Amino acid sequence: MAVYYAGFIPVDGVYAVLFPDLPGCNSQGDSLEEAFSMAAEALAGYLECLADDGDPIPIPSSRAEAMVKLHEQAARLDMGDLPKGTELHPVLAPQLDAQIKKIAVSFSQYKLEMIDRKARAAGMTRSGFLAAAASVYEGQQHA
Repeated sequence: MAVYYAGFIPVDGVYAVLFPDLPGCNSQGDSLEEAFSMAAEALAGYLECLADDGDPIPIPSSRAEAMVKLHEQAARLDMGDLPKGTELHPVLAPQLDAQIKKIAVSFSQYKLEMIDRKARAAGMTRSGFLAAAASVYEGQQHA
């Protein structure tokens, strides 16, 4: 399993979380423990989005490389020097199995026709439409 390093940065009473190898993947928590939990969730979501979009998954840096990147990232974000108490910790990436699986599902004729109409209108295949619908549903469940 892959491990990505995350910077846990104390800022204004919370811990900001930045992933030096994954620009735009960030989170925060009110405590270090909560920040770890939020970091794992952010990492999983970020990597799932990359996989869903067919984008390459970045290769994780070593700890030393990640620390250099973290300093550079903080500078780009106008954070200046990293504050005292900043920590770099590994966060375990989820195992993403992007292999396509063929399944059988059952729908009423009416539902199947509706799915096909909506898929065509969106310029998608039936499978692509159902996968996109599942992603939208999942996002609503976490909101």
